[in-house]
Amino acid sequence: MKKSLIFGVFLITFLITSLFSGWANEQLEKSVVPLPPDLKGLPTIEAEPWLQIGESPALFLEGPAFDRGGNLYISSLLDSRVLKITPEKKVTTILEQPGLLPNGIAFHKDGRMFIACSAGKLISLNPDGTNLTYITARYQGKPVFPNDLVFNSKGNLYVTDFIGHVGSPTGGVYRFSADFTKVEPVVDGLALANGIALTPSGNELWIVETGRADLVYAQLMEDGITIKPPAGCTVPYRFTGGGCDSMTVDAAGNTYVCINGHGRIVVLNLKGIPIANVLIPGRDEGIHLAVTNVKFKPGTDEAYATVSGKGGGWVYKL
Repeated sequence: MKKSLIFGVFLITFLITSLFSGWANEQLEKSVVPLPPDLKGLPTIEAEPWLQIGESPALFLEGPAFDRGGNLYISSLLDSRVLKITPEKKVTTILEQPGLLPNGIAFHKDGRMFIACSAGKLISLNPDGTNLTYITARYQGKPVFPNDLVFNSKGNLYVTDFIGHVGSPTGGVYRFSADFTKVEPVVDGLALANGIALTPSGNELWIVETGRADLVYAQLMEDGITIKPPAGCTVPYRFTGGGCDSMTVDAAGNTYVCINGHGRIVVLNLKGIPIANVLIPGRDEGIHLAVTNVKFKPGTDEAYATVSGKGGGWVYKL
């Protein structure tokens, strides 16, 4: 009995010590924005600082998109500017219009730039900032607050509508015809539809629903509008802790979803399963947490992310 009692005391002491040791290690490794449990242990890609746009923590950078010449365009949402960055890192302002609130950027195959503006506008312009045009077509007044956008190979434009909430999911995805005279709903009933991307096949959409922290997958019929029955619209993944923002897709079909407020990007495979983390240096100390959007430079495996917050506005490369 004495031996059993001693062993029992030893076992309890061992378990308590182990638990305390694990807790202590967690405290030592404590981050302002710890990774969710399901993402710990995944391969890590460390992003590198590429260019600082400004020192103010009030900057809020978005975009980004590349033109045919390899120039990178980003938007500075709160001060309503669109910036052009050459491969040599020369920065110029091509558009500044107070109150416009430019957000996502995409290039048409004819070279024109299209911008979704949080002021409720959708505009097009030349890469040098000239020929500013407002796209006025709407479907029953929607999209109300265009957030992000992507073109398919036929020149049709898919735009997210950043409205609604969990109790009233009135946001969605709308498709503009190639001549921009007609708008049709593709996915409705979303709470703050945000990022959007097409898979390499061109007939599948990935959508970020910020209000529910969902990654939505929509498989489209040949017409590019109708959801394929019987279950062509699903939610393969939900982001723990929220913050999911805009995204991009690589040549293999993996999605890269920015987690705004967490200083990271989650890489998910074709099935919507996380396969890697992209981490922004300084995130554990609360620096560079506003990671909003990311795009690949055409013809390369280099991606560029817009990052803001404490530490100023930056473009990071991964």
